[in-house]
Amino acid sequence: MNQRRIIVGTILSIAFIYFIIWIPQPLGWLQGELNFTQALFGRARIDFNALINSLLQVRLLPLFLAFLVTPAHCLIRAHRWKTIVKPLGRLGLFDGFGIIVVGYFVNTILPLRVGEIARGVLLGKRLNISKSSGLGSVAFDRALDVCALLIVVAITGFLFRLPDEVRQASRVLLVIVLFIIVILAYLIIHGDSISALVKKLLTPLPRKTRNFLVATLDNFISGFASLKTPGSYSTIIIDSILIWLLYAAQVILVLFAFNFYQLYPLIQMSSILSAFVIVIASAIVLSVPSAPAGIGTFHAGIIFSLALFDVGIDEATGFAIIIHAITIIFYLVFGSIFMWHEGLKLGQLQKIKEDPTEV
Repeated sequence: MNQRRIIVGTILSIAFIYFIIWIPQPLGWLQGELNFTQALFGRARIDFNALINSLLQVRLLPLFLAFLVTPAHCLIRAHRWKTIVKPLGRLGLFDGFGIIVVGYFVNTILPLRVGEIARGVLLGKRLNISKSSGLGSVAFDRALDVCALLIVVAITGFLFRLPDEVRQASRVLLVIVLFIIVILAYLIIHGDSISALVKKLLTPLPRKTRNFLVATLDNFISGFASLKTPGSYSTIIIDSILIWLLYAAQVILVLFAFNFYQLYPLIQMSSILSAFVIVIASAIVLSVPSAPAGIGTFHAGIIFSLALFDVGIDEATGFAIIIHAITIIFYLVFGSIFMWHEGLKLGQLQKIKEDPTEV
């Protein structure tokens, strides 16, 4: 299954890159006017001279500030994660920051978002808790991101005239997610009774296997233990809002770097809203199977969202390349440093996919 997902993701990334750069002309081949290679690559969709020119005119100061947003975002995320894992143990802010950066680093170089597993495993080692508890806290952290994304989509859908199908789908998804949150909260609060029920259902299994599965479930649920402490809700909510504001701030700074606020009236008229539309598009496409770092799919999402504001494909491609690069460069450089700090090697990361206990 994992192998198939890697193959599908790689094919999708290549396909997106292909359609970003070229416009195929299959009719020319069928009519005998073009050979197969000419028809396959057709004509260039991008004017590379215009692309290079847009990159050369980027303003460096807002770009540098946009680069600094990435560590700020990781710091806020570490603070939220620290609150999430508080019932399990004391996680230092710097330790949480380092583990999160390592997680992003792993997601950048390996497929299947193995970085999320790496985060849970490293947390387990740092707090001396079970790895399933660590993974549960990561699952809760990512669930918060999904819920926040859908809330932002719903709000943006009301303020920005997206296609009716998209707006309707966002509302339905929002209702579904809120329903799941309520059910999940109930299950966590009444975790003991759920555990007892699962234990009964697993009665036919051998005792050793049954006890292992129940213990794993209990440990995983413990990663959601912050739901039992209402005092942590305000911190989690505020941090979640700050994370999304930082996402938007980074986009706004790169828009300034490319001078899009002066070049494109639609962006100028709805400056903050346009940033959130771009953030939403990038977040959604990152959930699509792709090559590591979201190559191809991420860029296609950015280009599509900018097209809504009449930005040409040459400038939009340059924007996508730059905003992707400033985050990836941070994760690669500082992820390597924190990898060394954690005493990890690339070979160990590869083993996480098969067996998290290897790390």
